[in-house]
Amino acid sequence: MKSFFDSILFSYAQIFFSNRRWFGATVLATTFITPELGLVALLGVVLSNVSAHLLKFDEAKIKSGFYGFNGILFGAAALFYFQLTPFLLVLVALFIIITFFVSAVLEHMLASMFNLPGLSLPFIIALFIFVIFLHNFETISTNEFLMVDGGLGAFLPPIAVFYFNSLAFILFQPNALAGVVFAVALLCLSRVMFILSLVGFAASTVAIHFVFQQVSGSCWGRGGGVGIYKGQIGKNNGTCWKTKSVGPGGSG
Repeated sequence: MKSFFDSILFSYAQIFFSNRRWFGATVLATTFITPELGLVALLGVVLSNVSAHLLKFDEAKIKSGFYGFNGILFGAAALFYFQLTPFLLVLVALFIIITFFVSAVLEHMLASMFNLPGLSLPFIIALFIFVIFLHNFETISTNEFLMVDGGLGAFLPPIAVFYFNSLAFILFQPNALAGVVFAVALLCLSRVMFILSLVGFAASTVAIHFVFQQVSGSCWGRGGGVGIYKGQIGKNNGTCWKTKSVGPGGSG
């Protein structure tokens, strides 16, 4: 049981290239700032790791979170883009298992052919298939999350809120407070990783503003929600988010 619980925590930590239990627990807790996203993300890692155990995959890799983090990302992304219904939940559970198998296949193929890890590629492939598959169902509705800045916009410059929004979107959290927690956790984990997140964010922001002239802190989906994500730049393509300022005095 302890090993299985560890595999869950390490799966969350793996998203940020960490192998610390406390970091994984922090990320896990932070995903529940948006409870429905947190629950389905947790379902993703549980189903992935149970599948790996049942199929007798390498126990060390399971415990390290190697097979779980793509399930977390898929579960969170599915609930971010689509409204939760019992039918959708069944489909999400099915595709989480598919994501696990894609992860296992890509691990073997990329390692044997190119000596490369699969990273988040299984999640991207599975989500792409999932979105195409849902076109067959007219009853599935899309979500429209408002990016909540948690009152940060009242005392922080827009670029800082944009940075926290970007970190939050690594786990599809529509709340800048999640980004604040991730940033503090990164700083405690490694000053180098924290600085690299700033460097990557700055470089990505410059590149996005160069390509997409209309990108701003209040509508940044077309250019991409930028985060330092599995060694790559994570983007939220095709969605224009509105930013909602929520503070002690109410909403704006």
